[in-house]
Order: sequence, then structure tokens, then C-alpha cells
Amino acid sequence: MLNLRLRDGPAAAERLLDALSIPYVAPSLGGVKTLVLQPSTTSHVGLRPEERRRLGITDELVRVSCGIEHADDLIEDFRLALEQA
Repeated sequence: MLNLRLRDGPAAAERLLDALSIPYVAPSLGGVKTLVLQPSTTSHVGLRPEERRRLGITDELVRVSCGIEHADDLIEDFRLALEQA
């Protein structure tokens, strides 16, 4: 499990999720495929913004649950997506 905070804020997090081609965007994490989510808009959307901030769930936070895909493929996919984010 990885957490990424994108320097350019929530819009960069959304661009990253849109640009990835291997991981699935999912509201929960688990399984054999790599999954990504933006907790502030999915798993923790029910919390008040101040509670999310207190927990470190900022709008630019992206969570990644790595699956069984080849590491080199994931690294390249994230590299290309981060260039667009």
C-alpha cells in the first residue's frame, strides 16, 4: 500500500487517476489487480473536511494498492501519468 500526495493539489490527483492505464480506480482496496483511489472523494467522503484533514486525508492524497502486475509496467505507467498530473 502506498500513499502519494501530489504537490499540485486535488486536480493533479484527479489527472493522475485519469492518466493511469494499468490500475483500476476503485472505492476500496484489495485483490490481485493494482487499484488506486482518492480517499477524500471515495472511502472517506462521508467525513467532514476538517475531520479528513485531521486524519491526513487531504484532497491531493492518492492511495495505491499494488497488485501482481509486473513492477516495471507499473513504474512506467505511474511515470507517464505523473508527467501529466
